[in-house]
Parts: sequence; structure tokens; C-alpha cells
Amino acid sequence: MTDPGPVLELIDAFRKSKTMFTAVKLGIFDGDRPEGAAMDRLLDACIGLGLLEKRGDEYVNTPVADEYLTRTSPRTLSGYIRYSNDALYRLWEHLDDAVIEGTNRWSQVFGAEGGLFKHFFRTPEARRDFLMGMNGFGMISSPAVAAAFDLSRFTSLVDLGGATGHLALAVLEKYPNMKATVFDLPTVVEVAKEFVGDRVALVPGDFFTDSLPAGDLYAVGRILHDWSEPKIAVLLAKIYAALPAGGGLLIAEKLLNEDRSGKLATHLQSLNMLVCTEGRERTQSEYSALLRAAGFENITGKVTGAPLDAILAIK
Repeated sequence: MTDPGPVLELIDAFRKSKTMFTAVKLGIFDGDRPEGAAMDRLLDACIGLGLLEKRGDEYVNTPVADEYLTRTSPRTLSGYIRYSNDALYRLWEHLDDAVIEGTNRWSQVFGAEGGLFKHFFRTPEARRDFLMGMNGFGMISSPAVAAAFDLSRFTSLVDLGGATGHLALAVLEKYPNMKATVFDLPTVVEVAKEFVGDRVALVPGDFFTDSLPAGDLYAVGRILHDWSEPKIAVLLAKIYAALPAGGGLLIAEKLLNEDRSGKLATHLQSLNMLVCTEGRERTQSEYSALLRAAGFENITGKVTGAPLDAILAIK
């Protein structure tokens, strides 16, 4: 008999994630213990997941929960987990419709008011949750992206849609003489001030509609996968026009294998983009074609081993 293990594991997979989502939502890892007739079942399941441990009669966080699941941790992913619970979990329920129709599920689930960025920014708390989630992912990936290529030739980085400035800070850590700017929406810039201090310039704006700050190295991290090819072409053309000769564009995205054999996390993220955006994940050659169409040359890709890979293209 063929081992049923992989199928049995997948049957359990959503139960595991939903258990963590629920514990984060209830504040379990922040020390909250709300009254509940079956609360002990949730806490015991979190022990099984390696997120809690028992000391006497007390449930306490394991190190991984302390670092990534508490709201106050600088590396917290709790904001993205709450977004996953409140939005993505419901959108993925209609993956079959998304696959057949090829469009996201916001209207189907949330009505006319639905939409990725509307959801992120519907309240100050929701906006902060999203940005903290992106910051947590960024602190995992950005050092590897900053180290993927020799960027010493560049003097001024502009991170478009740079959120809390995690990539800008990672680049400055490696290249302390470089100047760095984060260009993002005004409400995002207000939050970014808490993270970058005076090390990174903050400029409010919309990279689709406003003029871009001057720089010889632009960066877009987890931006291009949100959009269709025509919108990407518009943005790349704008970046190309703003760069000086010899300037560069650093892209941070998950890269699919050229033969589409993997990576699994990238395929799953591509399905995630299907249910919640108009974009998808791509191979390096697909990004290279878009970059060449915009005028870029000397395009190099690097699999970093972190959640995000990197591409560097030169004007």
C-alpha cells in the first residue's frame, strides 16, 4: 500500500494553521486567557504545534512564539496572521471559483467594498497589522536580498512601496555610505517613522501616479507580484525613465523554477495572489522579459534561500 502520509498531512494542514490563527486572534501568545469552555483544548493543541509549553499549571510561549507571534516583538508576524485569518482564509474558500474564472475573490466574499488594499487600510489598526506583518517578513528576507548582489557602485537607494523600511535598513547595514529613501503612501510613511528614525528619508506618494524621488538604485519588494503585466510595464517604464545611465533596479520576489517544478511555497503564493490580487508569481525569465521590454539590460537573478529571491537589472 502506498504511504498515505502526504495526503493525511494535507488534510490536517488547515486545522494546524487555523489553530494558530485562533490563538493569535485571542491574544494567547500575548498572555491573554479569555474565558472559554474549551480553552484548554486550544492551549493543548498549541503545545502540540510547538508554540506553547507547560510549566506546572501554566502555559508559556516557546521561543518561536515569543519572537514571531507576540504583538510587541519587532519580528512579529501576528499582523499578517490576523489578515490571513480574517481575509485570506475566507478568500481561499473560493479557490475553485478563482481557478475557473482567473480572478480574485474580493467581491464574492466581501461585496463591492472588497479589495486588497482597501482591506489593509480600512482602519488604522488594520493598516498597522498589515505593516507589522510585512515588517516581520521583511526582517527575515531583506538581509538576504541586500546581500544578493554587489551594490557598492550605487549611492542612493529609493525603495518604492518600502513600508517600514526593512529593505532600506538592510541595505544601509551592508552599505553604510549609501543614502536611502522610502517612498510610500502618506499613511504608511507615518508608521515607517517609528522604524527608520533619521537613517532613512521618507517621502509620501503613489508610485503609479506621482513623480519618483531621485536615486541611482530603485527597489521594489513584493510589489510586482500584485499586478498584471500591463501595469508592471507602466511601472517599469516609469522607473527606467527616472534612473540615470548605469542605474539599477533591485526586485525582491519569490521566483518560480524555470520548468515550474517548484518551489512549493512560490506556487502556493501564486495561488494566494490569484484569490486576492490581479497578479501572480513568475520565473526569472518572465521578469527578464518584462525588464527588457522596459529597456533594462544586464539582468541577473539570485535564489537567496530566504522567503524572497532577488533580481538586479541595469539601465
